[in-house]
Amino acid sequence: VVVTMLNKTLTQMQVGGLWDHVGGGFHRYSVDRFWHIPHFEKMLYDNGQLATVYAEAHALTGRDDYRRVVTSLLDFVLREMTQEEGGFYAALDAESEGVEGKYYRWSREEVQKVLPADGWSLFSSVYGLADSPNFEDHYALQLNRPLTETAQEHGLDESALDDTLKEMRDRLLHERSERPRPLTDTKILTSWNGLMIRGFADAGRILERPQYVEAAERAAQFVLSHLVEEDGRLLRTYGMGTS
Repeated sequence: VVVTMLNKTLTQMQVGGLWDHVGGGFHRYSVDRFWHIPHFEKMLYDNGQLATVYAEAHALTGRDDYRRVVTSLLDFVLREMTQEEGGFYAALDAESEGVEGKYYRWSREEVQKVLPADGWSLFSSVYGLADSPNFEDHYALQLNRPLTETAQEHGLDESALDDTLKEMRDRLLHERSERPRPLTDTKILTSWNGLMIRGFADAGRILERPQYVEAAERAAQFVLSHLVEEDGRLLRTYGMGTS
């Protein structure tokens, strides 16, 4: 029963709008009871804990979609929430240009312009773009159903299907990176860094990815170098070069 509940929850979280299907990482919370539309802020402490949960769930179940969530999540953190010495930033804002979710939302025309013509039919059916907009007059991308079910229905290998979709998601990520970005909260909080250090360490151990263990080590060294007083007490926060 517990494993069934775990799988139900983790599956729905990665299928719906909480998960950033283009860039990786989880948004802060859902604003509707179906978990379709998120509050678009991304918090380090959420993603640190979820990296551990999905890595452990992959070890428990062997599900490849959980592994993909972990690698995409951590690659996002390394790309967008890690400072040059290895510490982790606190958050990404929900707004850009004064509009909630503007950075993350898409019109059908924007997606069609970016994707190859022969990929539109597949992508639109998987991510709900053939349906009516779900976020005002735009789309917050999400899966119509778990990718495993789509692959089974079409007699496809799930990993191969995701590889095809990833090529198109990467095109959208590149296009999105040209937009005005939400602000980054560059505070480095000791407790939240601890959660993300564990997330990287757990994922590196479970998925046998040394680069994730190295990221955990770098962040831990940052904390020990900048956030520990002479008497051994941990400081709470670091920002703008001061603790």
